[in-house]
Amino acid sequence: MTIKQIKRWFELAKPNPTEEDVSAQVGVHFSEVGEMVESIGLGAGGAFRELMSLEEHYLRKRLPVTVRDDEELLDSLCDQIVTAIGVAHMKGYDIEGSLQEVARSNDSKFVDGKPLFNEHGKIMKGPNYSRPNLKPFIKG
Repeated sequence: MTIKQIKRWFELAKPNPTEEDVSAQVGVHFSEVGEMVESIGLGAGGAFRELMSLEEHYLRKRLPVTVRDDEELLDSLCDQIVTAIGVAHMKGYDIEGSLQEVARSNDSKFVDGKPLFNEHGKIMKGPNYSRPNLKPFIKG
């Protein structure tokens, strides 16, 4: 899976993103970071609650995302991609195979090639959704 494939998935889902879509995606991103925090055993702490508060702020309330410096935001997003790949490498995970499996699962959310959205603008799981099976990509 490549960044182009992931980008294409979003282009199909949201060909003309709005500022509300930006808010929703930032909220979803915080939600995923919250899942990471929870997966390493820190789900009960203040950091987790703060992340979930940010998810609520952006995804559910759709409050505007105020970007003070576009170059810094883009740098941060690139660094997050790089460090995520680094964590996967350090843990011995097959990140490329995993991304392919997640892409397959994400495609299963679509109905007749189109996404379904919930009231917060998040893409919902369609009737043919199947969870990604990531066990084969974990070493050990």
